Amino acid sequence: MTAHAPTAELQRIGVKLCLDGDQAPSPSDLIPIFHRWIREAAVEGLLIDVADYSHVHHGPGVMLIAHEGDYALDMADGRPGLLYQRKQPLAGASLAERVAEVARLALAACDRLEEAPELGGRVRFRRDEALVIANDRLRAPATEASFEALKPAVEALADGPLPAARGEARQTGDLRERLTLVLKAPSLPEPGLD
Repeated sequence: MTAHAPTAELQRIGVKLCLDGDQAPSPSDLIPIFHRWIREAAVEGLLIDVADYSHVHHGPGVMLIAHEGDYALDMADGRPGLLYQRKQPLAGASLAERVAEVARLALAACDRLEEAPELGGRVRFRRDEALVIANDRLRAPATEASFEALKPAVEALADGPLPAARGEARQTGDLRERLTLVLKAPSLPEPGLD
């Protein structure tokens, strides 16, 4: 078994797309929307319930609980965004395919929220940056080896569901935390600066 084998088996993956701008919808705005999504099966998965965690500072905000994975208006690090966190395995898929599928589901949920009539077009999510979270410290500890094993799958998102995020994945945060990679489009130089 190679040093990277455990990371290649990673199934519990999250993808977060941050809000564009500083106006996050309130949890009270999202609760009825998530309940409507359950009634209408508006996003993929067996949708079960809505949980309000808005009382938790920089926490999961409001969550739409599903069998396969949870959707949340995540407030971690003071950066509100939509997080899709996969719980059930995607059998037979490679690591890159699993990361791409989780990103696809997160993007679909972002699209639905942007189109929600209840929000009146006030919500937009960035497509030039994605946070990919390995929610399994056993298979993907926050080490350089795990980062290098996950990096190609994250960078492949720029060739698939997130073409606006062309750039190099980098590791963020404290190594005691979950392994998190950020894929972000490189900033363009400002005019007149060389």
